[in-house]
Amino acid sequence: MKIEEVKSTTKTQRIASHSHVKGLGLDEAGNAKSTACGLVGQEAAREACGIIVEMIRSKKMAGRAVLLAGPPGTGKTALALAVAQELGNKVPFCPMVGSEVYSTEIKKTEVLMENFRRAIGLRIKETKEVYEGEVTELTPCETENPMGGYGKTISHVIIGLKTAKGTKQLKLDPSIYESLQKERVEVGDVIYIEANSGAVKVNGITMENWCTKTHTHT
Repeated sequence: MKIEEVKSTTKTQRIASHSHVKGLGLDEAGNAKSTACGLVGQEAAREACGIIVEMIRSKKMAGRAVLLAGPPGTGKTALALAVAQELGNKVPFCPMVGSEVYSTEIKKTEVLMENFRRAIGLRIKETKEVYEGEVTELTPCETENPMGGYGKTISHVIIGLKTAKGTKQLKLDPSIYESLQKERVEVGDVIYIEANSGAVKVNGITMENWCTKTHTHT
């Protein structure tokens, strides 16, 4: 018997000088608090960064850049990291150090282009074909077993769905019938069927059928 040690897949994060920064520390009105989210002071700069965050969220910062200038140790890096924390994980943030650009092996333009690619976020949308409604009919159609014998196999399933716009009858694959059985779908249930993957989910039950089942059990 072979036993292997499973390595953790969680992303490790080093503790750095700005690891304590969790945000800009602004209230609902956009005013900076004296001490909040790991930042102290620089209230005017934090409020200005809050305006930048709102512009990014409203998609008004495309093609523009922000330059934070000041003497060393005034909190420029902390403010940049605070802006990244305010935007969340969905907005990519790629920190750079000046020493990374200068290298004898890689050109400066290649280093900059690599960091630009890391900072670009892509949002992919997928169009799904979905059928949703109240089940009015659930009829499995059987055929003779192609492998021989006396047993029968299910060739397809006829299901009727009722919505506010009307009713529709669907012919489903036998694999979807197995999903219907796992979800224990009955007539009167409101279900959701994804056409591409065949995923089935029970969203609930109509009020009329719920009242009928309640009276039957009582």
